[in-house]
Amino acid sequence: MSNIRAIKSSREDAIFEVVTKILLIIACLIILYPLYFIIIASISNPDYVIAGKLTVFPMDVTFSGYKKIFRFRNLLNGYKNSFFYALIGGFISATLTLFAAYPLSKKDFSGHKPFTIFLLITMFFQGGMIPLYIVVNKLGLRNTPYVLLIVNGIQVWNLLVTSSYFKSSHIESLNEAAEIDGCSHFGYFFKILLPISRPIIVTMLLFYAVWQWNDFFRAMIYLDNPDYQPLQIVLKELLATSQVSSTIYDMMEDQEALTEMLRAAEQMKYGVIVMATLPMMVVYLTMQKYFIQGITMGSVKG
Repeated sequence: MSNIRAIKSSREDAIFEVVTKILLIIACLIILYPLYFIIIASISNPDYVIAGKLTVFPMDVTFSGYKKIFRFRNLLNGYKNSFFYALIGGFISATLTLFAAYPLSKKDFSGHKPFTIFLLITMFFQGGMIPLYIVVNKLGLRNTPYVLLIVNGIQVWNLLVTSSYFKSSHIESLNEAAEIDGCSHFGYFFKILLPISRPIIVTMLLFYAVWQWNDFFRAMIYLDNPDYQPLQIVLKELLATSQVSSTIYDMMEDQEALTEMLRAAEQMKYGVIVMATLPMMVVYLTMQKYFIQGITMGSVKG
């Protein structure tokens, strides 16, 4: 009787595994096909892309769109600014997060509860966009690169994840041993805690760098000077130019002058999406080991 149940159970497990794998494959195809389409559209003849004939394989492969992208001055400047905001902004935000998370992870910290409540409130209730804009303008941060490094520099969720990581059992035991040996808080933080916290440090750097790289809303509000605008704003303007070109193309009788503009905008649109996504994908693949370890350990204890 037990053998029959074991065979039945193994069959059910095998069916469940097969169904799960099929569903995961379908989900992966649904997620990956748009990314794949953008890649093949960026290297295909724009005439086929505009006509909707592109499906699975690139058609009439050409890299002229990427050549036009590298000749676009605002785009290269946007790349430079985005790298600056991602690297410097990510470093500043991660540093502030680590410093703020340490006292919140201490059970004997007298302000633990009120500070935690205050931070949680800011996750759900904010002053609003207009008051924040007025404050930023009064501080003289508008139209300066510092506005993207300071405004919303710390995200409360990342702070809580980091604090949870510092509360993990193996780190708490080291903290107790350091206190017995008479180590100060600064000594423990810099000499012991940071060296063994590489996973959460890399995770926070990655989180903030990707957020800075992808964010365009703050730049759209606070930055009018194109010299300081990140890549996402340039990409938005390029997409808007493509849509305007399409509208004018439909309205004008003499379409020859706008045909090349529409083709170039279509090629550049997909090419820029690829170039804007590729750096962060490479970073994720490179830091995947630390990223997974930091997230899993930071979610164990809260």
